[in-house]
Amino acid sequence: MTRECSLMTGHSSVMPINGVIGNKTLIDYLSFTWAPEELRRMTDLAKQGALLKAIPRFETSNKAIQAAFSALPVDGLRYLWKRPAGFNPLAHFDKVSERLCEKVAPKPLAVPAPSPVCTPSMTEMMERALHSGYKSRADMRNELKSVCTALLDFSEFEVVPDAKYWQTYNDMIDSYGVQFLDALCCAEIDLWLEELNQRIGVPIPAPRFSKRDRRSGLHGYAHSADLLCDGLPCGLIGWGAANHGCMVSFSGVGCAALDLQALHDVISHVPGIRITRVDLALDDYQGETISYLEAVESAKAGQFHPQRGKAPCWMAIESGEFVPVEVAKGIVKRYGLKPSKGCSFYVGSRINGKCARIYEKGKQMQSADFPNWVRAEGELHNKDRVIPLDVLINPDPYFAGMYPQFASWLEQIAQVENEPIRITTFKNRFKTSRDNAVFNMSRMAGRLVNWLANIEGLSPDKIVNQLTAHLEPLDIPARLRMPLPPDIISGDYMLLST
Repeated sequence: MTRECSLMTGHSSVMPINGVIGNKTLIDYLSFTWAPEELRRMTDLAKQGALLKAIPRFETSNKAIQAAFSALPVDGLRYLWKRPAGFNPLAHFDKVSERLCEKVAPKPLAVPAPSPVCTPSMTEMMERALHSGYKSRADMRNELKSVCTALLDFSEFEVVPDAKYWQTYNDMIDSYGVQFLDALCCAEIDLWLEELNQRIGVPIPAPRFSKRDRRSGLHGYAHSADLLCDGLPCGLIGWGAANHGCMVSFSGVGCAALDLQALHDVISHVPGIRITRVDLALDDYQGETISYLEAVESAKAGQFHPQRGKAPCWMAIESGEFVPVEVAKGIVKRYGLKPSKGCSFYVGSRINGKCARIYEKGKQMQSADFPNWVRAEGELHNKDRVIPLDVLINPDPYFAGMYPQFASWLEQIAQVENEPIRITTFKNRFKTSRDNAVFNMSRMAGRLVNWLANIEGLSPDKIVNQLTAHLEPLDIPARLRMPLPPDIISGDYMLLST
């Protein structure tokens, strides 16, 4: 295999390779971030050290700003908003930082900080937007964007060369109103979900994706929600102006339910979007190509080492259960170690933005059909690198480019496996969960069913009716509630072989 030039930028890069036909790598985790255009404008201004000085009064047809005109004008009739004389926002932030470090009680400032721009009228406007008869969430988003754009267009700024980025940005969002900008980010999330449901269409009655608000924030975002697919948790959402916009992450269950080509088409039109983390996995169901022991030997041979720089750290884990063994005529019992839960080998560190995991997934899942199933997984973050959106529809080259050993395993797997890996993996995981549920139920209720059949002489239909008459058709075990991939929903592939 020949290596191409890197598509990533930074100190550590991932280099795609040629020679692999078809995608044998699946995406097992995905997160990305973006910001509304107005927040990006504020970010650019903050990088220049621009502080919001004043907003002159101007002609506008926006109802929210018109409502602010009825309030008491600032400095006669000239300004809609103006920073109080004598207030230094840089000194204000320095004092706040000093108090946090020294943990002393806050002291009142000589000059009070300015109130956010039009906060009362903006709050009323947001409440009206939430409870009014807007036809879609896009209408609310447009209303919020028009207010923010108008204020930015007519604002007066003062450039302070010594100002730090975080000082000017926080001062700006505080002045415009954090709650107002948070509502803008929330509307952006709602519009994105609407777009996601429309573009990733499947033949089911209701939209697949939705959000369920949480009580706390997430990863620095002031607001968060659970991302749901078919009513089941499949990821997380965060939004807030203090952390520069919006974040969406899909778990392994969520990635399995995604039409990645459609997702790529949706987010590729979002300005400023960037992937912050992606996990790429390669499955060997028979364990003939990828193995725990081979991973250890490959690490010793330098197949996980970068071409330059320090060798990565590693960690090996062996898991299992204690098995009692009777000795000395049954008087003493000693416990033996049985590695029934599988072994795992880790290379690299999340701190550096790239790491690998090789683990025995068949033993982890207790799969009867694929007990030797092994997975090689690479976790990639956007630390010192840019992850292209192309990874969503062409993951193989990026998986192979993470480590030389990954490229070797991928080439061997590609020559053996002829079926879609993503669908096969989902079907194997589902069948394993189903088989384990049947096995556990046979141990729990097998004797009762045997009594009803052989002692009472009930027919199978009557036994089933007695055990399930109180249940609804969708009352199924929790382990079998999985969002189905679009390929299975559309009928291209069968979930279980007949």
